[in-house]
Amino acid sequence: MKSLIFLLLYTNFIFAQGKRDFIWILGGTSSQNTTDQRFFRFVMDFNEKPRSLYHLGRFNRVYGFNASICSEEGLLLIQSSGCYINDRRFGPMPNGKINEGYYWDFFCSNEEYTIRNGNLILPKPGRPLEYYVVHMISDRNRDPNVPGLTIIPKLLYSEVDMSLNSGYGDVTKKNIPMVEKLLPSGHLTAVRHANNLDWWVITCGYTNSDYYLCLLTENGLERVMEQNIGLPSRYWDAGSGQSCFSPDGTKFARMTASDGLFLMDFDRETGKLTNFRQITTGSESSGSTQYTGVAFSANSRFVYMFYLYDLYQIDTWAEDIKASLVHIDSWDGYVEPGGWAAAFNLARLAPDCKIYVSTGTSNEVMHIIHEPNEKGKACRFEQHGLHLPAINHASMPNFVNYRLGYEPVCDSTLVSVHDPLLDSESKIIYWPNPVSEILEVQSILPGQSIHQIQFFDMGGRMVLEQKFTHPSSSHSIRTSGLDAGMYLLVIYLSNGTKSTEKLIIE
Repeated sequence: MKSLIFLLLYTNFIFAQGKRDFIWILGGTSSQNTTDQRFFRFVMDFNEKPRSLYHLGRFNRVYGFNASICSEEGLLLIQSSGCYINDRRFGPMPNGKINEGYYWDFFCSNEEYTIRNGNLILPKPGRPLEYYVVHMISDRNRDPNVPGLTIIPKLLYSEVDMSLNSGYGDVTKKNIPMVEKLLPSGHLTAVRHANNLDWWVITCGYTNSDYYLCLLTENGLERVMEQNIGLPSRYWDAGSGQSCFSPDGTKFARMTASDGLFLMDFDRETGKLTNFRQITTGSESSGSTQYTGVAFSANSRFVYMFYLYDLYQIDTWAEDIKASLVHIDSWDGYVEPGGWAAAFNLARLAPDCKIYVSTGTSNEVMHIIHEPNEKGKACRFEQHGLHLPAINHASMPNFVNYRLGYEPVCDSTLVSVHDPLLDSESKIIYWPNPVSEILEVQSILPGQSIHQIQFFDMGGRMVLEQKFTHPSSSHSIRTSGLDAGMYLLVIYLSNGTKSTEKLIIE
């Protein structure tokens, strides 16, 4: 009987990888005294339909070093910004301090390690309550032949056991070397082995054409393979760029500012890269730190290449991939108050099958590709199409395809027909959800204030109504007098439209 129960639990773990990447954590500030909600951390939560946005509170800033992971059910478990491994309450685990060294005090006084895409969190094969946290470390540059004041000399990994610390987890091993070579930032990613259990972790060499393939198994780091392929990278690109695998794991893409896209085939059994191709567009910019990003469509067919001011698409199914290059759009000049230009930066395929794109600076917007599986401009790229509840500091969480081998990479039904990205009536954010005492509601439609809010129970009975003598874009509502359960909010705006939202009261 015990063997049967274990087998059932193990099988459930193997085939339930679903919602590991359903919570995206962004924003925050280095100031602990602010009450300005524009500088709060916030969440994009894909557990809702459509996905929801809400504040987390005045926590430290999440910059480029940004990873988290959820349980299979979508419950946040672990988050790290590079200085600590944090639990779901956003406090460090008891043994959670990582990346100790010369620059820890410099970077971590405000918990904002600055390496772009410098960490990943992966489920440990065969161990449902254990996880690997893979992370880069910065150090002083002591080599006069290497440009720059700081370098990335190592790729490390740590291990977390979620059965410890009353279920909030603790770090059992940390700062274990994986690769001890000079590395650039931005190019850390991973894909499942062909056995759909183990992980290939890949990163790139600094100013060369080396790639390091690290195999993580149930027993830790099994082996590291070094491969030389393609063109060398340039030192001025070491602080920018992005790499990713196709959702089906058959291709690896590396985006650089100076030399465009490096595209290779990948064998998930052997960990070998082959068939190097370079795709350039004319938007390359040598000798400057120009932000770039890359993402695949959900069907693994199209690659989207983001330069600071331009977006291109290639078709990997085309007989002549280079000839398939299409210019999708150029930055439209959108600048937010304060002079922050919302150009293009890191990109990520989301659980709702859309690709979200961060800006290169601190902005309250993201860009969106609504239909990434479509060819050319039919992909429906929308600049500054997502208005955020707070400022995001050029950050994008680093996820991989946790569902490879078990489930579809994404679910387009996570976006309902009444899509707030397409319908201005729903430019509403509200938090927290679930709520116990105070609900914050805000209109992010420019110039539109909220003048009335109604609460309906699931039987259609109005149980609370607030009419505001002095309408504004945001209001606080006390909900502690309402019974626990699910409610509908009807929010009336000054332009005569209304929005209906779901709310859970604890």
